[in-house]
Amino acid sequence: MIRYLGMGDIMGALWGVKQGIEALPFSWAPLFCDKMMHTFNNWLPEAIPGKFMAAGKGWDHHCMVAVGEFGDGTLDRFMERMDAFVKKHNDKVIADEKNADRQTVSVVEADSPYEITALNAFRFVAALAFKTYCVGEDIQGISVDYALPKNGGLAPPLAPSAATPLRRMRYSHFGCNVVHEDIAYALGVDTHEEKMSFKHNVEDEGGKLPAEHGHGTEYHAPESSQKRWMNMDPLNVLNPGVGGLSTLPKYGK
Repeated sequence: MIRYLGMGDIMGALWGVKQGIEALPFSWAPLFCDKMMHTFNNWLPEAIPGKFMAAGKGWDHHCMVAVGEFGDGTLDRFMERMDAFVKKHNDKVIADEKNADRQTVSVVEADSPYEITALNAFRFVAALAFKTYCVGEDIQGISVDYALPKNGGLAPPLAPSAATPLRRMRYSHFGCNVVHEDIAYALGVDTHEEKMSFKHNVEDEGGKLPAEHGHGTEYHAPESSQKRWMNMDPLNVLNPGVGGLSTLPKYGK
């Protein structure tokens, strides 16, 4: 729907209708819209064209790169480097008899405005779809963002005592190692405990959680950050409770 309607007034109005239904004074109201969207989802065509779906299923991931021409040969230089990169890595595999029919890099190009719009829509709805998936499947989940060290890129391991997740979905910013991850669990799992355990695992690997979206009122910030915020906002009127600070005026002093 976002692909065809965009993020303008019509989509805003539909979102308002969804919020209005969820605010109704009935026990079923908060989950009704997500249940319906999950139910009818498989009746609709796939969000992105088949050639991209096939590549994603084959490699178990996507890497979307948007490039453009800025008037000085930028696009041509990019394509030359991309072609050289693909040839270099695929030639290595071809030279290995055990992997003669396998590729290590494949490139699928968007050939039309329709395909470009579909990929952009998929990029922006991936995070929102996680809630609908959890509600529709009668499960629960957590969403986190974290930064990995420069020499790291693998999914942080879970603690041996951690609950086994039903699904892990990771999507990241290519090049800066900021990762967003949605982790689904069965009902009955203490998701707050799992989130805090995961936070420690990320930081034990040399990363930081949270990263892009800040501490909010859920995570305790480092003491240096707390002191900086208190100096910037001595009355505590901007973000009461942020990063584990007091919610009281003047921090309860």
